[in-house]
Amino acid sequence: MRVSLEIILFCFFAALSWASALGVVCSKDSVKSALSLVGCFFCIACLYLLQAAELMAVLEVLVYAGAIMVLFVFVIMLVEQREEIILPQGTLSQIGFLVKIAAVLLVTLNLCVVILRNSFTGTAAALPVGFGGPQATGQLFFSNYVFHFELASVLLVVAVVGALVISQNRTTDDEESATS
Repeated sequence: MRVSLEIILFCFFAALSWASALGVVCSKDSVKSALSLVGCFFCIACLYLLQAAELMAVLEVLVYAGAIMVLFVFVIMLVEQREEIILPQGTLSQIGFLVKIAAVLLVTLNLCVVILRNSFTGTAAALPVGFGGPQATGQLFFSNYVFHFELASVLLVVAVVGALVISQNRTTDDEESATS
């Protein structure tokens, strides 16, 4: 088997994505977790570029690393003001850390098995003309996955409304505690 630059780059970005995903689940600081998630999104975008899906790479950066992460940071800023400890330090937090590590390792092992199984089946099929382009992706979204596409937009609207309701309840509770 001949090692090409594409395989080296794929392994590099896959390992970097894995490391940043591990940083997301293992960091105790929510802002550092969010930054690790941005790094993971950029690595996934690079993996899309290596697979000739340029539109998906651009959408990954614009939608996830841009818009969704702004929403995450707003939620972190709204929720982070509490001084109370959610989980006590000790055995429970150590078990949670071990469960996080085990979950990341399980997903990694599963991906390695799938990659190894598929690598020994022969050569990969040629990509269809226009694969990963805006026309092919739009055709797929609006023909086969239109319900899922619309459902995702409804879920995002519900999440924004929920964040606003939580924010208003919090400011009302803060004003009541300040007056008493």
